[in-house]
Amino acid sequence: MKPPPSLLAVAIERNDWEAVALCLLLGVSRAARNLPPETLEEMIEALASETPIPQHKGRRRGHS
Repeated sequence: MKPPPSLLAVAIERNDWEAVALCLLLGVSRAARNLPPETLEEMIEALASETPIPQHKGRRRGHS
């Protein structure tokens, strides 16, 4: 018997991007919890130093 689809898979199929983002955030949080403290600190520093992604000034897809 095939297991039911994951919450992430269902959210993607339904274009429920808020639920997708929450699933990904939970996954990253669980992975970060298992990292050694120094690795987590290095990862946070690397993410903080990234150049921000420019926001698109037009209408976002999927929103009315």
